[in-house]
Amino acid sequence: MPADLKLPADLGMRQVPAQSAPVDGKALLTRATLPRRRDRRWEIELAPLTRLETWKVPEIKVGASMSVLGFIFKDEKGEAILRAEYLFVDGKAYGLRSSPV
Repeated sequence: MPADLKLPADLGMRQVPAQSAPVDGKALLTRATLPRRRDRRWEIELAPLTRLETWKVPEIKVGASMSVLGFIFKDEKGEAILRAEYLFVDGKAYGLRSSPV
């Protein structure tokens, strides 16, 4: 992970979509922290394809602005894998834990 990586200043104020699962999206955004581990390459686990289709997540094109908020293994043990909770593509947020409301 690059040493100059920072959380976006507006992260806690971003709008998140309502989901069918009880997710306190605003709290997740305001409590987000960067991992302490310094892996340069991470695997990001997205939702199943059917859920991505339900959310109408567009194909992510080269050069698109994208960010992800998610969960890593407890105590940062194990492989560098992040399970995506929210995907932000070109300014739009998609909740990946459940279907849209």
